[in-house]
Amino acid sequence: MCISAIHTKPSKYGIKIYALSDAKMYYTAILEVYVGTQPEGPFSVSNSALALVDRLCQPIRGIGRNLTTDNFFTSLELAELLLSQKITTVGTIRKNKRALPPEFVNGKNRPVATSMFAYRDNCTLVSYIPKKGKNVLLISTMHDDDSISEVTGKPEIVIDYNCTKGGVDTVDQLCANYNCARNARRWPMVIFYSLLNTSAINSEIMFHGRQNFASALP
Repeated sequence: MCISAIHTKPSKYGIKIYALSDAKMYYTAILEVYVGTQPEGPFSVSNSALALVDRLCQPIRGIGRNLTTDNFFTSLELAELLLSQKITTVGTIRKNKRALPPEFVNGKNRPVATSMFAYRDNCTLVSYIPKKGKNVLLISTMHDDDSISEVTGKPEIVIDYNCTKGGVDTVDQLCANYNCARNARRWPMVIFYSLLNTSAINSEIMFHGRQNFASALP
């Protein structure tokens, strides 16, 4: 599963929608529209990354899934929370997190294609230098060793992240290719069109999945 936000997309204006999507089938399990801070009442919820991911992960709690997140969401607190719900996680993490050791944050003098690993209980931290002047930090509760691919020279954590990070982006691309939206000044209609786009993709995935299952029967 992959979780992401559209805050990094090219569109400068729009409605922010968070999504939990499958990284292989691209089925979207749940959406949440960002509506800002709400007044006290039944619809008042925390907009922190930790609370947001906790709400979005309700459909996959306790079933042993892995969640891939970008650095907007990833934190050590989130990794520990998800692990208590039997959900492992792999994600990039921002360098300003207090839990990170200083030697992992500063990678200026390190050679290209080198990696550093650190371990804490069920969590692994890796710092990888893909090119000069760039330091990629990831944490994972799915990996517990320092395995590095002999083919690419990259840590397995980085490879698994790259293979599963594009779920939400792919869904956005499919929605753009087969878009049913029309120009509208009413924001509820914008959300409605977005739901239609996502529902159409989910329906197609379910249809082909049923066909594949039927063809496999004796």
